[in-house]
Amino acid sequence: MRLLETSEMRGRKGTYRMNIYPADMRFNDFIPGVFLLLAGDRTLYIGESDNVDLFLQDNQVHEKLSLVGFDRIGFIRNGSPEVRAKILNDLTSLHKPEREHL
Repeated sequence: MRLLETSEMRGRKGTYRMNIYPADMRFNDFIPGVFLLLAGDRTLYIGESDNVDLFLQDNQVHEKLSLVGFDRIGFIRNGSPEVRAKILNDLTSLHKPEREHL
């Protein structure tokens, strides 16, 4: 994986360490986690999946977001659906993504 940097994202209830990858990153199959689609300092979308790469490819993220500057993917790896849901709710409560759906 082509890691660009490691960063932290603060929510209302916690701070989460995330890896930042280029927008064209392809993840291995069945890597679960919370992901943030970023454009510069803007958060375009926050989601979670049991298979992040499949979600990103199935939803044609690049085609839908390329016009608004989509350039990076923030990724918080976590295998627990319950924990991912808590992280997702925490981050979206503080960082209002520009899009609720892809």
